[in-house]
Amino acid sequence: MRLEKREHPEARDELREAAFWYDDRESGLGEDFYDAIDEAIARISGWPRSAPAFPGWVDTPTVRSMAVAVFPYRVLYYLTDTSFVILAYAHNRRKPRYWQHRLDR
Repeated sequence: MRLEKREHPEARDELREAAFWYDDRESGLGEDFYDAIDEAIARISGWPRSAPAFPGWVDTPTVRSMAVAVFPYRVLYYLTDTSFVILAYAHNRRKPRYWQHRLDR
């Protein structure tokens, strides 16, 4: 059974902002960024437990961190019985755990 993809609204916003930023730097780069994100999401969808836990994470649910090819980003997500929930599309150099308040606990 394939898991449903869900996204926190703030994650959706930061994805769009990052794509716009890349496109401002070079036309078409934003689309390349979206493609790389789509590939990471496909890996999550196919193998949801393959990404490692976020470094130092000990709480429940386990937040996992899937690297994005070519770009310095990670898709941060957790699993439920029926879905994977994306908390953030996080730049590797952004303040760690800025997304923590997005967890539904």
